[in-house]
Amino acid sequence: LNTMLGEIEGAFAARAASEDRLRRFLADASHELRTPLTSIRGYAEMFDRGVRERPEDLAVAMRTIRSEANRMSTLVEDLLLLARLDRQRPLALQPVDLAEVVGRAVDATRVTAPDRPVTLQAPDPARLQGDPDRLRQVVDNLLGNAVAYTPAGSPIDVEVQRHAGDVVLVVADRGPGG
Repeated sequence: LNTMLGEIEGAFAARAASEDRLRRFLADASHELRTPLTSIRGYAEMFDRGVRERPEDLAVAMRTIRSEANRMSTLVEDLLLLARLDRQRPLALQPVDLAEVVGRAVDATRVTAPDRPVTLQAPDPARLQGDPDRLRQVVDNLLGNAVAYTPAGSPIDVEVQRHAGDVVLVVADRGPGG
C-alpha cells in the first residue's frame, strides 16, 4: 500500500511540474509574440497616416513588416517545436552584426512607442558569433521592459560597445529600478 501511495504521489508531482512548465511556456509564447505584432501594427498605422504617399518610406515600412512577420514565423516554429519536444531548438550560430540586429529592434521600438526618445550608439560593424533571431528576442525583451516599466516619455539609451574583442550591449533607462 505504501509503494502504491508513493507512486501515486510521484505521478501527481510529475503532473504538477508538467502543468507549471506549460504555464511558463504559454506566458513566454505570448510575451515573445507581442513585440513583433506590436511592431507590425505600428508600421500599418504609419501606412494609414500617409507613408503610402512616400515611396521610400513605404519601402522601409514594408521591409520591416516582412522582417517582423518572418520573426513571428520563427517564433511560432520554436513554439511548435517546444510543444512537441519540450525543449528549445538548438542555437543557429553564425556571424552576426549585433549593431544591425539592435538597430532593427530600436527602429521597431521607435515605431511602437513613438513617445519615447530612443538613442542608439553602435560601432559599424559589431560582429560576433550568435543566433540572430535569439539575439533579437533578447534585445526586444530589454527594450519592451524599458518601455513597459518606466514612466511615459522616459528616454531609453541603447549602446553597442566593443571591449577587448567582446561585443557588449547596454540598454539604459531612467526608470525606478535603474
